[in-house]
Amino acid sequence: MSATETDSKQKAKTLYDEGIRTLSLNNYDTSVEKLGEACQLQDMIYGELAPESGDVYFAYGRALLQHAIQQNTVFGESKQDTKAEAPKQELAEAAKSSKFHFEDDEEPEEEEDDGQEEEQQDDDFETAWDILDIARVIYEKSEDKKTRLKLSDVHLCLGDVSVETEKFDSALSDYQKALEIKEEYLAEDDRQLAEAHYKYALALEFSTNEADKAGSQIKAAIEVFKKRIDTLGQQDQGKGKGKATESIESDSKEIKEIKELIQDLEEKLEELTNRQKTEKEAEALLKSFLGTSTGDSVPKSLDNATVNDLSSMIKRKKPTGEEYKVDESVKKQKQ
Repeated sequence: MSATETDSKQKAKTLYDEGIRTLSLNNYDTSVEKLGEACQLQDMIYGELAPESGDVYFAYGRALLQHAIQQNTVFGESKQDTKAEAPKQELAEAAKSSKFHFEDDEEPEEEEDDGQEEEQQDDDFETAWDILDIARVIYEKSEDKKTRLKLSDVHLCLGDVSVETEKFDSALSDYQKALEIKEEYLAEDDRQLAEAHYKYALALEFSTNEADKAGSQIKAAIEVFKKRIDTLGQQDQGKGKGKATESIESDSKEIKEIKELIQDLEEKLEELTNRQKTEKEAEALLKSFLGTSTGDSVPKSLDNATVNDLSSMIKRKKPTGEEYKVDESVKKQKQ
């Protein structure tokens, strides 16, 4: 190995370490810069799609994703919060729609600026997707447990990109694949499973045709947490008086945290169930009205179109930052 190659490898490692450190500090601008340079060096040293570059590309993709989310929040509303508005807000938005729009109210320059910002945000997420997909291709070449679990985390991040860009149907396959891999290698009470179930539930909730499956995934996440509580309780019983109390206190703290998460998930499940019930009742009522209000039969195409319009009018709250408690708590456990 030449001195130049050795220097290049050391520089790539230094850039990677600095990128990971700044990523953990939420300094995404610096992290993106460092990890981007590290990826370039890795390709020069090992060639494209080399196994040695998987972790670097994955870190770079995560940094790009977090940077895109940060920019998305700075320049406008986060995609996770856009539906968490009160009825008065919805009325205000309706007043701005085409039905209530007057020529004197037009602001073309501002609309153009908003369009440019949205296009830039989409480009940022697209770049994150491309880099994460490279990491996926690299990890798929290996079959060992450690790499397979990394692959599952890549799929979670790819799903996150789709959710952030409101491509919920596209997120389904990535979340499902991540869940399948984790179920194959992890214990039934591993909190990573709860994270995967919950993210899958969010994507299902806002998907085109599979919203009715979201509840079962929330229930699965709750079951994982309950099993984790049982495991921690059994561990505490086996430690006895001679064991360090510090470990028991740590378990008790985790149990308290998990119980709070279970309560949040149960509330989410109840809200989801009630909303879906209301939507189905509204659709059934409208179909019944259209089919029986007059002696004439209603064309099927008109019936479907009207029902679809009604479904879009029934506002469904998109996942908010608060609803990502499960995700964040799992990340803390990984660190």
